[in-house]
Amino acid sequence: MSAPIDKLLSRLDARANGPNRWRCACPVCGGGNRSTLSIGTGDTGAVLVKCFKSGCGAEAVAQAVGLEINDLFPPKESSGSALRRRRLISDRQALALLHDESQLIALCGANIGHGIPLTDADRAACLAAAGNIAYIYREVRS
Repeated sequence: MSAPIDKLLSRLDARANGPNRWRCACPVCGGGNRSTLSIGTGDTGAVLVKCFKSGCGAEAVAQAVGLEINDLFPPKESSGSALRRRRLISDRQALALLHDESQLIALCGANIGHGIPLTDADRAACLAAAGNIAYIYREVRS
């Protein structure tokens, strides 16, 4: 029987992005960007996925490649350790993302302070940046 990560990786065009981490285009929302889906393995051998484009869930990702959600987890009897979630981004990636998103929010705030109205695109980018900062906060606290 193959490991859950092998089942998923065999159906995707993923490239290594560190130890037990891969990136590829999300099979659900796709596109040409080969970095929209982050894939990793947890301490118990479970597959962890994070779609950065549309927030596609693990079940949708599994179904898009012909798997069931249960295929992303090892059999219960083989995961003897306590459940602990592995972070999907490194500390360096978190700091870089936090820097970039805080710069965007600061620019939006400066424009508002100078009486320059935000466009719909600016407003959406600012809200997305705030969401990414919240994601970093949750990742670092886990």
